[in-house]
Amino acid sequence: MIKNAVVGVAVAALLSYGGVAASAQSSATQAAGKHEMEGEITKVDAKKGWVHVKTSEGTMIVHFPPSELQDLQKGDTVTVHLALKDNGPAPKK
Repeated sequence: MIKNAVVGVAVAALLSYGGVAASAQSSATQAAGKHEMEGEITKVDAKKGWVHVKTSEGTMIVHFPPSELQDLQKGDTVTVHLALKDNGPAPKK
């Protein structure tokens, strides 16, 4: 079972765990440096939208719309699709 959710500001992540897709932001289509990592969920806070995914490169902590994490559980195997989008220089304060 694989579900998909997209989230991003400068970094977009796509979490695969079923066959349904929901988009929090569509700018991922203009992103570069795309790649994916498979891992195991070690912690889920579905109420706040945070999920910890242990991969071969280390643990990623990523945020998704809370509604997309309701069916995920500790121990589930997922694939996180990543992309980086340059939004230009940070605004000066």
